[in-house]
Amino acid sequence: MFEKILVPLDGSENAFAALRAAFDIAKHYDSKIYAVSVANDQSYTQYGAVFGDDIMQHMKDQAEVALNQAAGEAKDAGIVLETHFEVGIPKQAIAESLPERLGTTLTVIGKSGAHGLNRAIMGSTTAYVVRRSTVPVLVISQDEKKH
Repeated sequence: MFEKILVPLDGSENAFAALRAAFDIAKHYDSKIYAVSVANDQSYTQYGAVFGDDIMQHMKDQAEVALNQAAGEAKDAGIVLETHFEVGIPKQAIAESLPERLGTTLTVIGKSGAHGLNRAIMGSTTAYVVRRSTVPVLVISQDEKKH
């Protein structure tokens, strides 16, 4: 039923809570996990200055750290995991293009990610994915009171 699981990672604790939940599902269904990080390719403007290559490299570096951590945790847990770095509009990629291209049958996503200001301006990626996903979505909410 859930042979291929998509897990978007932005480096946040909620994203890694979703990854660990996906591990449990993968063990039960003998699934493969596709951990993805999507760098937003929209131009960034602040105080009249446009930032491009530096921000994209920073996003790529952050994605590499998160994806490497995911790969290490998967190896330790005995889970088959494939990593992908994508450039595009994260919420659209997670909800629509990645499930189609990778053939995933479930998306496991954290309730909220690392970019609160972005969420306030553009809307929640998770909410968008829940509304628009082409596959079932499981939202994982980490108990923030544990910290």
